[in-house]
Amino acid sequence: MISILITHYERPQIIAECLDKIRQINWACKIEIVVSDDGSTTNVQDFLKTLNIDTLLLSERNFGLASNLNRGLKACRGEYILYVQEDFFVDPAFVEVIEESLMLLKVKTLDMVRYCANYRFNHLIPITKKINKIPRFSLRNFNINTFHYSDNPFMTTPSFFEKFGYFLENTSGGYGETEFAIRILNSDAKIGITNKYYFKHAHGISSVMDVDFAIPKAKKKSGIKKKIWRFARAIRQHLEWLLYNPNTRKLYTYSNKRIAQ
Repeated sequence: MISILITHYERPQIIAECLDKIRQINWACKIEIVVSDDGSTTNVQDFLKTLNIDTLLLSERNFGLASNLNRGLKACRGEYILYVQEDFFVDPAFVEVIEESLMLLKVKTLDMVRYCANYRFNHLIPITKKINKIPRFSLRNFNINTFHYSDNPFMTTPSFFEKFGYFLENTSGGYGETEFAIRILNSDAKIGITNKYYFKHAHGISSVMDVDFAIPKAKKKSGIKKKIWRFARAIRQHLEWLLYNPNTRKLYTYSNKRIAQ
């Protein structure tokens, strides 16, 4: 069975469309849909109760994405977990890569398969016709070496989090996602990504990994300034990689805005 975990906060109409597209997929195995809501308003939570959801987890207040993810992951009963944030819509063609993904996870060729990203890796290691392994380090991927993990849709197994750890709670989105990405990069986790991207972001919003080091609007028009920004971000995150201690789980150049509030 595949557990499809969807994290949600205050986007009722978007999650309804997300669920509808997931239900339209011709799944070759049994699925369960787990929705973990991070303290949405009462009206929104009441709306969620009307949707076709197998397990609905509700929180009285907002604890952040990391906490919401951990709660949802621990509620999943399947042998495999497909994670989707509420604002990602699945492509019907996703059926063509499901069996391949399950096989690679089952034989432990990969520990996680990703289905989309806000970027393209210049260097990948082919595993099958549709799925590649992301090399742990490559000069050709220098600007995105630290993006092995992302909160974009992925499939893995419950043992992944038992082995590599759950998400660091009480963190802001950018801090939490970046910390976990650096943590995975420091491990021996084998991460794969598909050639074709099978999920589309509902609004084209960038990953929260960019939020804490965003490009000022004035610089977005300049290709040179954008390249400098991307290189500076890569230097920053490689530094975090070198300094990272898996026991303290501390980032040195990022601010945890959730604690600061």
